[in-house]
Amino acid sequence: MGWSGGIKLIFILQVGGQNAGKAPLHSDIYTLSGEVAPKELSPSDNFRDGGVAGAAVRPVVSFSPNWATISLHDSITLICNVGFTSLLNQRYSWYKDNERIKGEEQNFRIENAEEKDSGNYQCQTGTSERSDPVTLNVTNDRVILQAPPSVYEGDPLTLRCYTPNATRKEVTFYKDNVNISSSPNDTVTLDMSVGMTGTYRCKALLPSEIHHYSPYTSEEIVITIQELFSRPEIRANNNSLQEGDLLTISCHTVLNPARANTELQFAFYRNGHNVQGFHSSNHYTIQSARPQDSGNYTCHTAALSVSVTKGSKELTIYIQANPTGGISKYLPYVIGGSLVALLILTVACIYMYRNKAPSLLHCNWQSYRT
Repeated sequence: MGWSGGIKLIFILQVGGQNAGKAPLHSDIYTLSGEVAPKELSPSDNFRDGGVAGAAVRPVVSFSPNWATISLHDSITLICNVGFTSLLNQRYSWYKDNERIKGEEQNFRIENAEEKDSGNYQCQTGTSERSDPVTLNVTNDRVILQAPPSVYEGDPLTLRCYTPNATRKEVTFYKDNVNISSSPNDTVTLDMSVGMTGTYRCKALLPSEIHHYSPYTSEEIVITIQELFSRPEIRANNNSLQEGDLLTISCHTVLNPARANTELQFAFYRNGHNVQGFHSSNHYTIQSARPQDSGNYTCHTAALSVSVTKGSKELTIYIQANPTGGISKYLPYVIGGSLVALLILTVACIYMYRNKAPSLLHCNWQSYRT
């Protein structure tokens, strides 16, 4: 699922060594923000580890109360969430339908809302990009289905069947024309996944002049469940290695910019068996790979706070055994050491010969030859 506007990327910079199957000595999380063309979240982009301090940040507009549709004469507060606590004493700018409106504070308050207050709202600071637009609807309908302006997988979704000027008797919620809840309560809470994207509406039994109660139905709204993070991609420094080589496997994903503070953890598996449990590091390292380390590797990324876990495709890694049992890699050092020893012995023999020690030289030379 794609978004227009900026993408905030999460990078993990690993510092220090790591033994096979163990956690890294130290890791830090850095962020890099910037404006990119709208596209589907994909970790296949060739991002590099690192961070840019003080880079431009794209804020996110949220509502309080968190409803994208409100009734005539209701009040609502729009909040410009910047994400960096260091951006204090900032001057904020607010926009409605791409036109500047009054307001220089982080919160923009709408009192006694009118239908003309409906529109697309954005905010910006002196050091940031302009936020993506968030739509506010003000309506005078008798029954209003209220939902948050943005919904993410893993989050509970609360829907409200709002009847501003009447006492309801019963409320029924529908998704794609299928009844999902009926009760006297005006709210329902659902656990969200991407598959819950659909068209929603509600129906309420309200007092009527003709009948004791009559059904009234809200306008339909389309709720799109946004990805919290993309499916991870597993990578290796080399998927065809020699025995004794360094093997480093990494797990890459892209986090939704509106949820940039979500903590992600990573785990690694070989042939379906866990080799490194969930950890803040997105790297798994084997200092000296062995043939038995060959296999099909996968990685999993989890946002534990909302119980969302996604797994990568398999990556096949082959570790080739050394034919001489691992000695061949040291053969150049053995030959080099022998040549150095022979050179030292030759110099010593010449020195002894010049210093009138032929018998010792002859003995040592014969000993060396035998």
